[in-house]
Amino acid sequence: MKSENRVSFSKANVKNILVVRQHDQLGDMLCVIPLLRALRSHFPNAHITLIASLVNYEVMRNHPYLDDVLSYDKRRFIASFLQLWNFIHTLRTRQYDLAVVPCTVSTSVTSDVLAWLSRAKVRIGAKSLQYRQNPTAFCFTTTVDLRWEPTSRRHQTLRNLDILEPIGLTTEDLMLVIGLTEAEKGFAREFLAPLRKKHRVLVGIHPGAGKVANRWSPGNFASVANRMSKEYDVGIVVTAGPMDDEVLLEMQKGLQCPFELIQDQPIRRVAAMINELDLFVTNDTGVMHIAGALSATVLALFGPTDPLEWAPIGEKNRFIVVADGNINSISVDEVNNLIDVILLNMLRQK
Repeated sequence: MKSENRVSFSKANVKNILVVRQHDQLGDMLCVIPLLRALRSHFPNAHITLIASLVNYEVMRNHPYLDDVLSYDKRRFIASFLQLWNFIHTLRTRQYDLAVVPCTVSTSVTSDVLAWLSRAKVRIGAKSLQYRQNPTAFCFTTTVDLRWEPTSRRHQTLRNLDILEPIGLTTEDLMLVIGLTEAEKGFAREFLAPLRKKHRVLVGIHPGAGKVANRWSPGNFASVANRMSKEYDVGIVVTAGPMDDEVLLEMQKGLQCPFELIQDQPIRRVAAMINELDLFVTNDTGVMHIAGALSATVLALFGPTDPLEWAPIGEKNRFIVVADGNINSISVDEVNNLIDVILLNMLRQK
């Protein structure tokens, strides 16, 4: 990494901070959390605002490191210039001292321009990403050449933090956090209470994924669930989103054990449910990152994506990956063997 125009700040002089991360991808959004932690830790009295896409607005609402979340609804703004102007006017009236645009996978013209439109005194963003020049680098007062060779397998949380290099900020705490309210936790606890009374351990399974290449066979998930139910008497909870109907149907054909289905629920409610589980077995997808920010132990299955970049942080979490990049090269026995280790350890502690 190489930065231009290194900046020195006095904590007292930074009152308003803007972070722009309006990509739709949930995992990209959640991997920004350590960056937010670093800003909050160094500027404890500053008002920190996040711009998030409409898709990610809900999950970041009530976050402990944020004071405000602005929803950037691109379709609504394209349809109404007045609403777009009102959004820009809101940014300008905040009088931001610092704007930060992290990027790890690709640069974003929209994010860069939003930082520029905010008129923040200092605006930090990418000059280049992996040797590709950023065409909207002119939006920033301070730029960073983001490149990760020879450590190309650097985790996405660290890659997000790298944009703060010009102001010398980082954090060693890379754990993800979601600001669930007590009401949300209470609802989930009450909803799963009957299942908890019957079983010492509750296991969640998420068989879907937005990318087909990231989906382990639904029949394999069913086999794993059936075995856990039979051999360990665990309670099974299956989570599924709006795009998971086909995968869910295929998994249900193979399920021979009782299960609780949480389907097409708001993301914060799903998060609260996962927080009540002991183990969560999932493909590499957005819900994996949600689970990684909660109390459940995560077992993540990876295909073409590098887990050293994307797997949930934390000693309790586990992942399985195969060399050929085909997620269905992961065998049922391999998953069962790792689940045995996790569940036996849990049962000893209960």
